[in-house]
Formats: sequence, structure tokens, C-alpha cells
Amino acid sequence: MGHINQLVAETLSCTVELAAPLTDLVYQKTRGNPFFTTQFLKGLHEDGLITFNPNLGYWECDLVKVRDAALTDDVVEFMAGRLHKLPEATREVLKLAACIGNQFDLDTLAIICETSSEEVATDLWSALREGLILPQTQAYKFFQEWEKDDDRAEGIAVGYRFLHDRVQQAAYSLIVDSQKKRTHYHIGELLLEKISPSEREERIFELVNQLNHGTTLITQQTKRDELAQLNLIACGKARSTIAYEAGREYANTNFPKDCYNKIGTKLLSDCSY
Repeated sequence: MGHINQLVAETLSCTVELAAPLTDLVYQKTRGNPFFTTQFLKGLHEDGLITFNPNLGYWECDLVKVRDAALTDDVVEFMAGRLHKLPEATREVLKLAACIGNQFDLDTLAIICETSSEEVATDLWSALREGLILPQTQAYKFFQEWEKDDDRAEGIAVGYRFLHDRVQQAAYSLIVDSQKKRTHYHIGELLLEKISPSEREERIFELVNQLNHGTTLITQQTKRDELAQLNLIACGKARSTIAYEAGREYANTNFPKDCYNKIGTKLLSDCSY
């Protein structure tokens, strides 16, 4: 806990002895994770529980209220609260990014946000500034608002990642549970529409992992057949890379009975499993 106590003391410009009571509460909340410690301290300041007293020249905190804050909410709920303080446009982008995974690229995010890469990059800026997501390279700078019209940004691959899996979980938790399946399926539909047929096999896992969330939402037989075929491709690709467990999951996707039988018969003759 010593490094956290040192971090708290440096943040509040006080001795480690004076920081110790607050450190105990912060550690109880963050379990010593430096990122969550910083976020928690920032949250306490924004909520008025840590304030600077200009008359006395030092920082003050209400330990009783801090204790209440430390006891309520788990880390995911706490981070969700932090995300709620971001602009709405940023939250919406992060929700969709969380559906993709811990890592995501700007082009894919633009497709599922149904807007331009420049607009998405602008919306992500607040999350970047807060350290909630990180760029994979420095290429993201080409897409900042002040360089939006720069032709050099065209064709540049930009990747991001959530700083921590708890941040991704917090962003995902912002989606209402009743809408999660529909959100994933809509993402899959958008990707299927925009990804060329020649690229589909290369990105097949990305496609079916989204579309399979919506098997119970599909009412058209042609759509069921199409998804069944995509799962068959995913199954074959997984087996070719010796990912047998993943292949089995694609083969056993819970399709409506009439659709499932169509791919099931093609798999029964193969004893690779």
C-alpha cells in the first residue's frame, strides 16, 4: 500500500502520515490499482469531497463522506459514473466500442457509428484526454478536430484500446440490458453491409460474434440461412487454426431448428472434433 500512500500524498501535497487515513479508504475502493486510484481521487475532487482551502493553503477532505463513497458501488459502477460525466456523444461511441472488445480501430467504429472517422475521432477526444482509452499509435493525431481537413489523415489506420478491462465493462454497462442483443446484431448487420465479400472470410469471427447475439431476433428465413453459412465459414476457419473449441461453438450456435439443420448436416460427416 506504500506506493498508493505516496501517490495520495503527492496528489494532495502533504506528508505520507497525513495522507494515510485517506489512503486506507482509497485502497479499499481501488485495491491498489494506480489508474483507479487517480480516477477515484479526481472523482472525489469533482464531487467536492476533496477541496483546496486557499486561506490555510492546503487540501482538505471529508473522511466520513469519502468512506461512504468508498463503500458504495463496485469498480465497474464507479467507472460508469465517471463515464456519465463525459459528453453524450463520447459515451455513445464508447458504448459501441465496448461491444467490439478491449481493442478497436477507428474505421470499424466509424462504420458502426454510421458517421465519418473524423467525427468519431473528435467524439473520442474527451475519453483520450481523461486516459480512459489509449491510442495504439500516434496516428490518431491526424484525426483531431484541428486537423480534420488534413488530407494526410486519409487511409491512415488508427487503433485504440481501453485502458483497463473494467473501463470496457463500465462502457458496456451503459447499454440497457434489454437492448444489448439488438445492439450487437445491428453492429453485425452494419459490418456485413460495409465489409466486401472478398474480406468477409478474413473478418469472419468479427462478423459472426456480433450477429450471433441476434439469432432470436431474425424472422426472415434468408437472413437465417445467411447467418448459418457465415457460422459454417467461421467453424471451418477455427478448425483450420486448430481452435477446435471455438469451431464447436460456431457449429452449435443456437439457430432456429430449420436453419441449424442446414449447417448441422454439413458438419456431421467431419470427425475432427
